[in-house]
Amino acid sequence: MTAAVFWELALSACATTFTPGPNNILLLSSTSTFGFRKCRPLILGIWTGLLTVMLICGFGCAVLGELIPQIVPVAKYVGAAYVLYLAYKTLTRKTGDGTADTSRPLTYVNGFLLQFLNIKIMMLGIAFYSSFILPYGFHVGCVLAFAAIMTACAGTGNLIWATLGTILFPLYKKYAKVINTVMALLLVWCAWKIVSV
Repeated sequence: MTAAVFWELALSACATTFTPGPNNILLLSSTSTFGFRKCRPLILGIWTGLLTVMLICGFGCAVLGELIPQIVPVAKYVGAAYVLYLAYKTLTRKTGDGTADTSRPLTYVNGFLLQFLNIKIMMLGIAFYSSFILPYGFHVGCVLAFAAIMTACAGTGNLIWATLGTILFPLYKKYAKVINTVMALLLVWCAWKIVSV
């Protein structure tokens, strides 16, 4: 396997993981509400979950290929339901002045578990592993490189969206209801995209 395959994988991963999705919209909303520092556990949970899901996709791709017809319909609706729950939490979030803890950011566990309900990430992992790595045979090093590349690309997209949320923090204090409504609607849109694929 050549380095070009990994570069193609990285470019494809960046093109797909930088787009709005449950992780990115959740981070935009959370960091605009609580700031970047308070959302670090959520970000770390998302990254750990991403890495875990990508490792599972890599090591279990052959088995999952057989099970996908049974798993996808259930996973899609469970994932969409969780994203709708996140939309509800975003819409009903209380607004503080940035110092009062009227509500708390989502935790490491929330970020980690979201990855197992995020059908977009699972499908990308399976599709990209099958397209870029599987044709060259099974090698542990390739699976580890695949998981690292996918996590790094998605994590970079997460940081971009989280930073954008931090920049918007002063605006959030002024327009919290509007921003929460828009973010909740974007999460509802993500849920719709999950079940409509």
